[in-house]
Amino acid sequence: MQTLRLLSAFTLGALTLAAQQGFDAKAIDPKADPCTDFYQYACGTWLANNPIPADQSAWGRFSELNERNQRILRDILETSSAKTTRTANEQKIGDYFATCMDEKAIDARGAEPLKPYLSEIAALKDKAGLTDLLIKMHMAGIAPMFSVGSTQDMKNATEVIAYVDQGGIGLPERDYYFKDDAKSVELRKQYVAHVQRMFELLGDSAEVAAKKASTVMSIETALAKGSLDVTSRRDPEKIYHRLETKQLVDLAPSLAWEKYLAGIGAPVKNLNVAVPDFFKAMDAQIKAISLDDWKVYLAWHVVHAAAPLLPSSFVNENFNFYGKTLTGAKELRPRWKRCVQYTDGDLGEALGQKYVELTFGKEGKERTLAMVRALEKALERDIQQLDWMTPQTKKRALEKLHAISDKIGYPEEWRNYTALEIKKGDAIGNSFRANTFEFKRQIAKIGKPVDKKEWFMT
Repeated sequence: MQTLRLLSAFTLGALTLAAQQGFDAKAIDPKADPCTDFYQYACGTWLANNPIPADQSAWGRFSELNERNQRILRDILETSSAKTTRTANEQKIGDYFATCMDEKAIDARGAEPLKPYLSEIAALKDKAGLTDLLIKMHMAGIAPMFSVGSTQDMKNATEVIAYVDQGGIGLPERDYYFKDDAKSVELRKQYVAHVQRMFELLGDSAEVAAKKASTVMSIETALAKGSLDVTSRRDPEKIYHRLETKQLVDLAPSLAWEKYLAGIGAPVKNLNVAVPDFFKAMDAQIKAISLDDWKVYLAWHVVHAAAPLLPSSFVNENFNFYGKTLTGAKELRPRWKRCVQYTDGDLGEALGQKYVELTFGKEGKERTLAMVRALEKALERDIQQLDWMTPQTKKRALEKLHAISDKIGYPEEWRNYTALEIKKGDAIGNSFRANTFEFKRQIAKIGKPVDKKEWFMT
């Protein structure tokens, strides 16, 4: 058993900020009765003085810290994009950010960057071709029909295995498609209208786009019907079914699974099929739904995946539904904040390396590690001196203490992005290539021991 203590530079910054600020008595609402509403008493004045910004759906003290971090990251990215002599990582993060920020150039290109995918979908001759198309789309971060990746085996945490899971829907989760209250019914209408407008932006007439939107909703509803609801998915037993690949073939024979798994770089003999009933339902839909309708559905998922980096008309439409309607944000975040987020998402450790050099550094890591190790030594002495623990209990307690793995500030080894090509002027291409890079990195874990040194934050 291993316990993990992980403190990122961001978290350490938050703790430092909290320590500096201490308890803020000005946040209290003295008019509130703490026995009736303690939250209002403790936070009421802060809430009144800190309304949710128009470009946010939630706000708190950590949001303030994040805003500060965003400005630091922006400075790093702008400096990296402007430098004439740059390291490989500076070129990647600088050109990614600069390309994302060039809204004029993105608008001028229109939907042209999607043509390779849309043309391949249009050229699909039969359903047998779905397998090759799904390989290409999933590797690029476009996620129709189902999801795939690598994960720790739930019943053997030392091993990484492949998994396939339900997916392929545009609303947040299954029940959005079936709730019959007035708000949910209206939300589905708004979603269909959004899909229609996105097809119109691709060049379809209103009539054709409306028909396509209806097709998308019909297919996604069918996939959702075969999916497990979000509450049931909280039960690990319900999403763990380690099967042989041939058993997956039996569940959903309409896709060439061995070809698919080999194509994504995971020619495995067994994997976790999270929701077997979903793949049965998906297979039934592959057989029942026409090829032309599947083409419409696949095209929708291409434009949906790319929307944040398409021209402003697509970005605004995407925000109107996913930002305003779903989360309640009133305004689109400034472009620089979005581009910082996308760079962090696709090149997180390259950007993170520059961030910790500026804000934390080697000295900060060593100082914090020394503090943590001193705490562990103190705890070890305390355990050894306790008079109410038996020798055997002390032994087990010390084993647990010594099993703690300290991850402080930043990784011991930074991720190598050499294989990822970032081109200035190719925003969508950069995003899809970054998705492919990360997809391959995740798939490469399959069959290997869990890397306990890996970080899951940037």
